[in-house]
Amino acid sequence: MKESYKKILVAVDGSTSSTNAFNEALNVAERNDAKLFILTVVDFKFSIGDPAFINDALKFHLNNAEIELEQLVANSKVSRLDYETKIDSGNPKRKIIDYALENQVDLIMLGATGRGAVEQAIVGSTTAYVVNHANCNVMVVRS
Repeated sequence: MKESYKKILVAVDGSTSSTNAFNEALNVAERNDAKLFILTVVDFKFSIGDPAFINDALKFHLNNAEIELEQLVANSKVSRLDYETKIDSGNPKRKIIDYALENQVDLIMLGATGRGAVEQAIVGSTTAYVVNHANCNVMVVRS
């Protein structure tokens, strides 16, 4: 186990579980005097149909993600930390791994479950994928 963490990534999706992970990440970042990376990924894999509709739907979901992230940050003590936010679109599990590698984070924090409960039963959870594929430690925060 590392003595301290200097770059912490927390992935949030608007779920209660990810909000709990965010709050725990704030505490861990503060204790370790670490930089906190806050990532939201809008999953568009279920978007099918007219490309114009898909583009409009993606813009709508990205806008909602931005509003949710701004509210999460505004209602927290994150301003006391060195932090950065990012909103992306694509496959959340792969985007989390890629973002962690790009920013050389040494800890990823995730909620035990996210918004896609039905998807977890069918495909497998984002959390399980990240735990099994990350190049750094992963902390799963229970609700």
